[in-house]
Amino acid sequence: MKGMKAKRIRFKIGSLWESPALHILLTKENDVVVARCLDFTVSCHGKDEKDALKALADSIKEYILTAVENDAINTIFDPAHGKFWRIYNELEAKQSFRSLKMSIKKSLMSIPNDNLQQSTTEINYA
Repeated sequence: MKGMKAKRIRFKIGSLWESPALHILLTKENDVVVARCLDFTVSCHGKDEKDALKALADSIKEYILTAVENDAINTIFDPAHGKFWRIYNELEAKQSFRSLKMSIKKSLMSIPNDNLQQSTTEINYA
C-alpha cells in the first residue's frame, strides 16, 4: 500500500444533506486506487482516483441511509485504524508544506525585504 493523497471532502445527498469535511485517504494497492473515509471506516476502490471517489460517495450514502433507517446515528462515528490516520496526517503535512512553499514563492519572493519588514500582519481563521 502506497499513500497517494489526503483530502478533506464534503459529500452531499441530493439537496437534503451535506456532510462536514470528512477525511479521505487515497492509496495505491496493486493496480487499483483505494479511497478510505477515515471517519466511518468505509472504503472503495476504482481504476483511478475519480472512480474510487465516486464509489466511496455511493458507499457513504448507503452507510448514512442505513444508519438513519436503523436509528443508529449515535454509533455512526467509527474511525479507521491508527495506521491509516498516520499515513493521512503525513500526506496532509507534505501537501500543506508544498502549498506553503508555492504560496511564498508566488507572493513574497519578488517583494523587497524592506517592504516585507514594514508590512503589518493579520490573523484570519480558516
